[in-house]
Amino acid sequence: MALTAPVGGTVNRQIAPEGSYPARCYQIIDLGTTEQGGNFPGKKRKVQFLFELPTEKAVFDEAKGEQPYYVRSIYTLSMNEKALLRRDISAWLGKKLSDAEAAKLDIFKMLGKTCMVNIAHVTKGENTYANIISFAPLMKGYECPAPINEAFTYTPTAHNQEVFSKLPEFVQEKVKESDEYKSMTAASFKNDFAPKTQPPQNFEELPDIDDIFGQKAANDLPWD
Repeated sequence: MALTAPVGGTVNRQIAPEGSYPARCYQIIDLGTTEQGGNFPGKKRKVQFLFELPTEKAVFDEAKGEQPYYVRSIYTLSMNEKALLRRDISAWLGKKLSDAEAAKLDIFKMLGKTCMVNIAHVTKGENTYANIISFAPLMKGYECPAPINEAFTYTPTAHNQEVFSKLPEFVQEKVKESDEYKSMTAASFKNDFAPKTQPPQNFEELPDIDDIFGQKAANDLPWD
């Protein structure tokens, strides 16, 4: 659920600073269903949200100049009453979702929506994580700065190669491990090699020999 950077040595990625900031959701990625380890093993479907912090910028690439920091959160795709995804979206929207509202909420509709995020750093071993620890609606009367990053969604159940190619390689690899992506590629492979026309099922369906040669075959065969 975090963006990581090494502690000590050469830091090759600056992580978002701690504090409370206006943020905008600019990516929602369905990571698909994969086997999970840890304390809660089993297959789970995950979804990743990326938020840009338009008021907090740094130079990560000299060729691109200043860019906004970003943070991400990864959730199990569940809107169960006790699910973290439902808890955080409720806080994001500033209202407690009913079961009916949660059931019909299109997660992708959260793309482009703004909020306040509270970020804290957590260090585990050699890695430091920038975690979103809470969400809230923007303060009344406050306008979030204009969007900076391109906004898009992706799901392997409706694969779009152009969008997929925009994902970082490590995210692509994670998606490729999912049941949904494997099912999609298997179906695509099957379609590519399927016969384009149905072969005749009986002799009555075979084309007339005149249709094949475009003339009366009985009159033109060389051995007549």
